[in-house]
Amino acid sequence: MHRSIPASRAIMAMGLLFIVGFAGGYYLNPLLSPPTVIWENDSRWRTDSISISGSTTALPIVNACAIAFMNKYSGTSITVSGGGSGRGYSEVIDGVVDIGMASRPPKQKEIDDAKKKGVALWLYPIALDAVCVVVHPSVNQTLKLTLQEVGKIFAGIYTRWSEVKPGLPDEPIYVVVREPGSGTRGTFEEYAIEPYGYTVTDSAHVRPSNPAVRTTIESTPYSIGYVGFGFVTPNMVVVALAEEEGKPYIYPTVESIASFKYPISRYLYLVTSTRPESGSLTDRFIDFILSPEGQEIVEEQGFLKLPKYPPGG
Repeated sequence: MHRSIPASRAIMAMGLLFIVGFAGGYYLNPLLSPPTVIWENDSRWRTDSISISGSTTALPIVNACAIAFMNKYSGTSITVSGGGSGRGYSEVIDGVVDIGMASRPPKQKEIDDAKKKGVALWLYPIALDAVCVVVHPSVNQTLKLTLQEVGKIFAGIYTRWSEVKPGLPDEPIYVVVREPGSGTRGTFEEYAIEPYGYTVTDSAHVRPSNPAVRTTIESTPYSIGYVGFGFVTPNMVVVALAEEEGKPYIYPTVESIASFKYPISRYLYLVTSTRPESGSLTDRFIDFILSPEGQEIVEEQGFLKLPKYPPGG
């Protein structure tokens, strides 16, 4: 079957080789090198406050960075909450928060909503991640699936593990998914559901966050779900994925995600409704996450820091 290239994969293929680019209705604004922090002694922003909401995948990174930033620069106030990428986009567009967190590019409806309100979305990649398909150890200690096989499981075409692969248990499959609006769910469906014309089965068990999916998979025999790379634990089995039959099966690792060889690799983003004013707390905080100190926090939280670029890009 011919599969179209998902939009997020197209963005990855472009690479972060430009300062500012307009991509499909929003601005993608990566940096070729870490920002030069020259503002520590500027006290004008030291009593400001900002609010952030969105992706539960990016939440641990941003929350840890916010704590480190506030400890370093006393007087600043940064509040961070989850709710999913959909919430992050909608609250940035509506002016409810200063920064959104997202684990996917904006959907066309979100771009259209922003345009109607005179908002130009700006996306700042802050980390690399992957959507990892995971199963309870009762299924098997090693499991390799194509994206279409994964799609058939989540669409309810396969309902027992014995239908998926010879030798798997003759037990019902317990499917776990994220809530609608989740960026992790959106990315997963973009690769494993939509290319084949499938829809997620109505019998799937919905969970509101990565930690909730993780807990369910760890405690429920014969279950399958998906989580961000930073939420994988030894108490679950990670599935090796192949884009199609005949292609190599690849596990999500630091190397395979950084090279985008793993089929569901992605960026995590911060989102603003305009280019932040130079010198504002929003500007300072984004700079902090992109700085070497911020990128170390990204790694401490179990994610991958952004690729390094040679001098001059």
